[in-house]
Amino acid sequence: MGYKIGDTMTAELPTSALQLAFDKHRTPLIIHSDMGSQYTSAEFNIKCQNYGLKHSYSLKGHPYDNGRMEALHSILKREEVYSKAYQTLTEVQAAIGWYINFYNRNRISNLA
Repeated sequence: MGYKIGDTMTAELPTSALQLAFDKHRTPLIIHSDMGSQYTSAEFNIKCQNYGLKHSYSLKGHPYDNGRMEALHSILKREEVYSKAYQTLTEVQAAIGWYINFYNRNRISNLA
């Protein structure tokens, strides 16, 4: 998994997140996203092609295509984002980084 947080929504964000994921795992075969302009950009799709990744999109009006990520985003917002008042982008990046680590390593195993 790779993620990136910025103050603007550009093709660079998912492209660099894809690079992070690829550097860590080197095994992804498919990437799934919504139809946002950052994901439909030539820059992002060229990066996918260069890595030999198939890019799958959620269909318009079918958010359940990406249900697992939508669920994570909902939990992340409810448990972390909406309960804090961040002052800087650096604070947001640190908090989200901490939460994703917590979610993947502790939260899920504590619920089992």
